[in-house]
Amino acid sequence: MLLANLNAGLAGASPRLLSKYSAAADVFLRISDMIVVLGAALIAYRLRSGSWMPGADYRLVIGTSLLFAVICFNALPLYRSWRGLGLLREIAVLGAAWGGTFALFSIYALILKVGHEVSRLWVGMWFAGGFVLLALSRTLVRSLLHGLRSHGVDVQRIVVVGLRPPVVRIQRYLRQNPWVGMRLLGYFRTRDDMAVGESSEMTCLGELRDLPAFLAEESVEEVWVSMPLDKLSRIKPLLSQLEHTPIKIKLIPDLVEISMLNQAGEQLGNVPVISLRQGSVGRESQFLVFKAVVDRCLAFVALLGLAPVMIAIAIAVKLDSPGPVFFRQRRQGRAGREFQMLKFRSMRMHREGEHQVTQATRQDPRVTRVGAFLRRTSLDELPQLFNVLGGSMSLVGPRPHAIPHNRHYQALINCYAQRHYVKPGITGWAQVNGFRGETPMLRDMRKRVQYDLDYIRRWSLWFDIKIMAMTLVKVLGQKGAY
Repeated sequence: MLLANLNAGLAGASPRLLSKYSAAADVFLRISDMIVVLGAALIAYRLRSGSWMPGADYRLVIGTSLLFAVICFNALPLYRSWRGLGLLREIAVLGAAWGGTFALFSIYALILKVGHEVSRLWVGMWFAGGFVLLALSRTLVRSLLHGLRSHGVDVQRIVVVGLRPPVVRIQRYLRQNPWVGMRLLGYFRTRDDMAVGESSEMTCLGELRDLPAFLAEESVEEVWVSMPLDKLSRIKPLLSQLEHTPIKIKLIPDLVEISMLNQAGEQLGNVPVISLRQGSVGRESQFLVFKAVVDRCLAFVALLGLAPVMIAIAIAVKLDSPGPVFFRQRRQGRAGREFQMLKFRSMRMHREGEHQVTQATRQDPRVTRVGAFLRRTSLDELPQLFNVLGGSMSLVGPRPHAIPHNRHYQALINCYAQRHYVKPGITGWAQVNGFRGETPMLRDMRKRVQYDLDYIRRWSLWFDIKIMAMTLVKVLGQKGAY
């Protein structure tokens, strides 16, 4: 949901805007993180040498690494508010910060030639154990905060100006997830409100003119303004009305009629900008970098492990029918950039009309005997690991379609081009849900696109891992591809 802060630069904010519980948790995490880092080093040393007191070389490494940990942990958004955000996302940022700590120390040790007397086994134990302990610490603190918020402690009190569908959806979400720690007290009527039935989930607190008096009497942390996009001119009088009230004000525009993808707000200079459609909002850049690094590392390992299998397949393809081992085809990747996708050739050599690509069908006479087995087991996709290693594809993402198919479906399916906000993948959310292979009906392609856009909205490292695991179980050997 898009929440644009209308007074982020407001000076002199009331102290009540800062939760004492959140502030205490922030201080506790900053201290406990360093204690955990130190404790993990001592535990690893104890397991390695049987003593709790490290030698001088070890103490130098520990002290230097603590300094780098302070730098990396504060450089990344690790101590931001994680209210309402997923645990795995927080753990991923933690992992990036912890990995950055050891990367900085490695560079430092290489340049200054220090730490040569230090056990590499100890360093490995410290790195692995430290991450586990840090993740456990974060999980415990998060569980404690969730428990407190579920019982009414550290709950933000919010009122809404205007009643629109997005607000109703937020209200339902907050009621189902009390651990988020936000409570909508009710709304103040405007002329653009949606129709309210007797079973309304929101309490009406009065007319808009009653808002200043209500804020003066009640403890409220935020005011949310909800109205259609074409009525935003009415916000200025409201801001003037609340000019002397030091309370956060956020905008929840009703954008239901606009085709959106991962909308968000940002600021360029002193100008606020609202992104209505983008591919990776809400995911800091380190997430995208982390995904790219994981893709390449896993692709490299997979190529090494599968090299004998790929060599055997290449020989089988060559012996089965004349022609090259690999099938190359121009596909569109992120931002519509074209790249050459690789597959093991599964069809006999044939010619097609200009700008024409015919999908394979059941009992397709073009498919070879080896090719039928490769397509059924998805082994024909293995050369795309080279595409992943080269950066044109990802392990998980929307499957790349032939360029003529893209041109055809863009004119028929709304939001089709939004699939290209991310890199295409060897496997994807649509494929593990059964939308793989031939799409003879337009509704099949529409459903595939819906799953692709759902993947872009929900992306996380854990989601990628889940899809890869489902691929092994569901896709390999299924009958959907010919």
